[in-house]
Amino acid sequence: MENHKLIFPVEENLNQELLKYFKGERDGYVQVGPKKWFLPVKFKSLASQYKNFRVRPDDVWITGVPRSGTTVTQELVWLLCNNLDYEAAKQDLDERVRYYELDLVFNDKTTEERIMTFSGDKELERLAECIKNTLKFLDDDVKRRTIKTHLPFELLPDDILRKGCKVIYVCRNPKDVAVSYFFYEKGSWHLNFTGDFEKYWNFFKNGNCTFGPYFQHVKQAYEKKNLLNVLLVFYEDLRKDPRAYIRQIADFLNKQLDKKEIDKLENHLGFENFKKNPAVSKALRDVDNNEVDFIRKGKVGGWTEYFTKKINNEANEWINENIRHIGIKWPK
Repeated sequence: MENHKLIFPVEENLNQELLKYFKGERDGYVQVGPKKWFLPVKFKSLASQYKNFRVRPDDVWITGVPRSGTTVTQELVWLLCNNLDYEAAKQDLDERVRYYELDLVFNDKTTEERIMTFSGDKELERLAECIKNTLKFLDDDVKRRTIKTHLPFELLPDDILRKGCKVIYVCRNPKDVAVSYFFYEKGSWHLNFTGDFEKYWNFFKNGNCTFGPYFQHVKQAYEKKNLLNVLLVFYEDLRKDPRAYIRQIADFLNKQLDKKEIDKLENHLGFENFKKNPAVSKALRDVDNNEVDFIRKGKVGGWTEYFTKKINNEANEWINENIRHIGIKWPK
């Protein structure tokens, strides 16, 4: 049986604990396949749609664990695939680069209540339309498609690799991913995590956050890094040497850039400019806490502000054990 069809409910005690802390997910969670991909129960009704979606050879897919740097990479890829059209890039990023499984991460009951509470809110109405129609929008798009997903490879269409689509997988140090994911899920009305960071860290480390387990996700991509149509990049490299990161992705997409074009891209994607870009920061506003921005700090090593000595020791042991099996190393 195909792995995307092997769907099991999460053990009941764990499911109840998760529902206690993730107030936005009202229906519970499932685990999928031998790797136990951790997803909302809604995945059961969507799995075949995701697996059987019609891909095109010129599609470009950006993927990775959430909060790994996929958003800034989306913006870069879209610009490279659209002749550096900064005027067209003023359109909201979520309309230029569709989030493949958007309908999966928004619980139907929570979203319906939100829309009823804020009746007439145009942004929420647009969000609801996107949730219902993302795959249709992608099917109807006549231009070259740039698509974002957080699903692991084995839950995506097999034709992504068979038909030669370009796939860019973004990695980030799991400590920084955990902190960024914690603040995002805490501030998002449709997720609404109510616990502290230590509680969240335990869920994350044990593979009990949506799209986990983290290292299984990374491992599937790392095993494909030598395929001609797959590029594995690191968020840390973007922040350390953005020009090299831009050139690496441009080369992968067979785009030639001169110095002025790289200068402009580097400025456009610089953290402060990117955070203030309304096409990014206001796209599909699902963050409802004024203290939490969708684009938060973007720091490399920001985890040190939140990890206790105990959590850090646990993290180091967990990371070292996993990277021995995978072989991956994060840039300093």
